[in-house]
Amino acid sequence: MKSKIYIHLILLLMTLVIFGSCKKDIGNYNYKELNKLEEVKGLSDGIVALFGKAILVKPEIKFSQDPNFNESNYTYEWSYVGPTGLGGQKIFVLSNTKNLDMVMTVVAGSYTAYYSVTDKASGVKYTTNFTLNVVNQINEGWIMMNEANGKARVDMLSLNSSGNFDLVTDLLATTGSALQLEGKPVMTYTYNTGLLIGPDRISYGLYFGTDKGTTKVDPDSFRWTKTMGLTYEMFGDVPSGFYADVIQQRSGWTSYMIGKGNAYYYDRSYNIYYAAPINYIQAEGKSFEVAPFIGGNHAIVSNAHAIFYDKTNRRFVKHSGQGATCTIIPDPPQNLKLFSFSTGMDLKYMRWVPYNGGELFSILKDPNSPKQYLARFNSANNVQSYYSEITGAEIANAEFYAISPEFGYIFYAVGGKVYEYDMVYKTSKLMLDFGSKKVSYLNFYEFKNKTKYTNDNKLMVGIYDPAVNNGIEGGLRIYTVPGINADLVLYKSFEGFGRIKSLTYRER
Repeated sequence: MKSKIYIHLILLLMTLVIFGSCKKDIGNYNYKELNKLEEVKGLSDGIVALFGKAILVKPEIKFSQDPNFNESNYTYEWSYVGPTGLGGQKIFVLSNTKNLDMVMTVVAGSYTAYYSVTDKASGVKYTTNFTLNVVNQINEGWIMMNEANGKARVDMLSLNSSGNFDLVTDLLATTGSALQLEGKPVMTYTYNTGLLIGPDRISYGLYFGTDKGTTKVDPDSFRWTKTMGLTYEMFGDVPSGFYADVIQQRSGWTSYMIGKGNAYYYDRSYNIYYAAPINYIQAEGKSFEVAPFIGGNHAIVSNAHAIFYDKTNRRFVKHSGQGATCTIIPDPPQNLKLFSFSTGMDLKYMRWVPYNGGELFSILKDPNSPKQYLARFNSANNVQSYYSEITGAEIANAEFYAISPEFGYIFYAVGGKVYEYDMVYKTSKLMLDFGSKKVSYLNFYEFKNKTKYTNDNKLMVGIYDPAVNNGIEGGLRIYTVPGINADLVLYKSFEGFGRIKSLTYRER
């Protein structure tokens, strides 16, 4: 009986609780409307910024409870979605100010961007998305390592949207790069390196070298950090005061480098880094000093190799595959022999060119006389094709050489004169005479992307006025080379930079 009474009491209490919870709340509450973001003007059409240039964006902001918009009541953030360099993407913050007022350092491209405003009072964050288009006016073109006022300086002929070139004097200063070159200019070079080790994660090498050191920079922004130095690509003991005389791609992500009389090999796909020098003959157990020339075709993938010149023993040697050392090139049978690969001569110039299916041209000098000789051979199978004395006018005084990749003509410069030598007829012809000006650079530039860039057969001539030393006394002439020893045809002409020592083309 008691248990029934308890059950009834419990049910009664539960009923009272249920009815109590459903009773109308007649309390007194004050509700405050949020200060809402109603409008942001100035971002709907996106933003176009020039890389390396100042940008100022002043958005007009309207909040529902702040008709006069008190800037101090809010916090701000400008951000964009960009690549991490490791294959992914993340959000990068540009600025935490109301207005975007900065020098644009984002690499050229189109990005999804955000402008966020946070109400300090409520803590509510409002975000407006827009498109950020960064245009790099310094994107593609000729990059020149020059001597200017006795110092190294990088100038550039930047390709513009109309297909012409704009002169950018002192590229590093113009782009705000932290790199400050010291010493005399030596070289510049570009190639697709593949992903390099180290914290910078650069996959396209743009190298600048002086006699005080060699470094790469970011190929898009020209940003520089200490870890971009070439020695960070080298393992083992690095010689004191090391710098590169030559860097040259072999094929794919492989390359050679010469510095301090040593040759090095880099193959990123096999994790072979610039380490122990390869200028060593295993069979002899001896190293040798290598001349600053690399004879090889960077487009060859199979049977990849390069020819070097042993200055110590005055001979040609070869490096093949992923070998840790070089090998001696055996002389051909007597009936096919035009010269000995152990020449006993000094090397003046050497370069592989596509002429006659691809050959290595070398200019050798008798150490006991002013005579110079042209030796040609196929670097892949060592077949010799030509050997004879060069009898061109003033050849003994030649300062620079260049080989026509199409016709095999030898161009050489003496002071302000440029001669063309025909090895078939053994005749020379004065092609250019710049009078009191002198030649500082002579070359046929070899592009990497030969499908897009087809001007490998243009002769590049850097000139300068030796009576002037103001940093703008240099010029560049580019010539078309006709057949049958016809006169050179001026293709393009540029003025107003330093004395060219080396140049490369930033391809896209």
